[in-house]
Amino acid sequence: MNQKIKFGWDYFDYSKQPHIRKIIEKDFSGFQPDYTYPNDSDTLPLFDSNYQPTNAWHNIVNIFNHHLMVRYELDNRDTTDFIKNDETFIYLIATNGGPALWCGGHDERSTLFHNIKEHTKQHIRDGKVLVTIDMSFEGFPMDGTDKLSRIDMGDNPHIADIIHKRAEEEKFPTDKIVILSANHKDPKNYREWCEKNNIKKPINWILLDWCERAISSDYDELTETFEDNFEYKKNNIDSLKHYLCLMRRWKMPRVYHHCLLNYFNLIDKGLVSAILAKWDIRSVFKDIDRTKMEMANAGEVTFSDCASLDDYEFNKNLKDFEFLDLIVDEYSTRLKPQLSELGRSRFLYKARGKENVKDFLLKLPLTVDKKHFDTLDSFHHWDASLYKNTMFSYVYETWCYSTNMVFYSEKIYKCILNFHPFIAWANPDTMRYMIKNGYKTFSPYINESYDREKIPEERSILLMKEMMRLCELPINKLLDWYGKQADILTHNYNHFMNNNHLQKSARQFLKIYDKVVL
Repeated sequence: MNQKIKFGWDYFDYSKQPHIRKIIEKDFSGFQPDYTYPNDSDTLPLFDSNYQPTNAWHNIVNIFNHHLMVRYELDNRDTTDFIKNDETFIYLIATNGGPALWCGGHDERSTLFHNIKEHTKQHIRDGKVLVTIDMSFEGFPMDGTDKLSRIDMGDNPHIADIIHKRAEEEKFPTDKIVILSANHKDPKNYREWCEKNNIKKPINWILLDWCERAISSDYDELTETFEDNFEYKKNNIDSLKHYLCLMRRWKMPRVYHHCLLNYFNLIDKGLVSAILAKWDIRSVFKDIDRTKMEMANAGEVTFSDCASLDDYEFNKNLKDFEFLDLIVDEYSTRLKPQLSELGRSRFLYKARGKENVKDFLLKLPLTVDKKHFDTLDSFHHWDASLYKNTMFSYVYETWCYSTNMVFYSEKIYKCILNFHPFIAWANPDTMRYMIKNGYKTFSPYINESYDREKIPEERSILLMKEMMRLCELPINKLLDWYGKQADILTHNYNHFMNNNHLQKSARQFLKIYDKVVL
């Protein structure tokens, strides 16, 4: 008989409640939880449409469902059902957005633990609930107060400090609180913080690399080998490009690096994507309501923070747009702050000049497979031909500045699954932690000194110099270069396919759960 894992929900089957269902249908267009139900901060948007949509990514639940369901059975019930029988259970809070949104940065209702029903709070105080904060959808650093973290994510609070203070205020036992994070540096940083602050009863901080799971629905169907990819490249050598560089979301550090690629005449060497969405041109399109972004549900796009088909057509005619010079001014101005981190050197400075910015914008839209990105599911059903028709990837990871975080998204994992060497514009130590996690990196075939460089400007210089070096190689030489990495690429593919990280994280979680149950 399978062991039961009990999850208690304050709003179990809330979608069947008529007054709540009306709100969902009116404001959230078909949204529904992903296998489970909402708790705490998850319930906020059900009563106020000014809040973000509920986070349906209950990652630890999905891991049990997809990876451990043979051994465990999930028991989802209303908290009152467990409490009346004096049973222990897990109370899961799936956070949505950065810590500033749920650590009291807005008002009382967005304060961690505030919205838990009182009968559930008392059960928590009695030590009969494992409170689990699932933050594993993103790799926010525990301490978001340093300069570089603020550049990445704004003024986020110190997560550990907030949780401990709120637990003390609510009289919750801290040793029965779990936080799941996708930041690979968090567990070590938290241990050091506890030592520094003389914390006697630490919370349980578990690394959960959610993005590794996020693409798992597809990778079991992969059948090609490194040899298949190498043979394809050899047979199609005349049509290959040097590299692949995808930019779905228009983020300023990525725009800057696209401008660098343009300045050093590298764009034509690769398969490069970029489409400017109208909403991003703030000084020109002031009437666009950005609060409606990412409200696409059930396959219906209402408004997206990614470029639409209309934006694609707009980009095609950008040269004739009456406000073109204003757009150039806009991006030249917005790139100026980046100079403090990215472009003070003579090597990089001119990339943000109006002449280069205009030249880059007039190359838009840059597409490789899609004419719009607003309905693109970047986690599933990717186009493997993009990797087969290029020799390596230039990856723009989700975060790039902070020195106290390492986060792997689907961007890197798709390279691994497609036998693709990569260079990463990402947080420093990204490649070092890959080695720590059992993968191999690409030195000496790629100069990875950039990964050790904490100063973003210097890291950008090293990245661009390596890109220039590789793009100067004739494509037949690059094929030889690719072939020499067979062992690395095959090892990484096999390690991903056989990696039991998710199971390890789940079992670590269950050990803590068993202590609460017993």
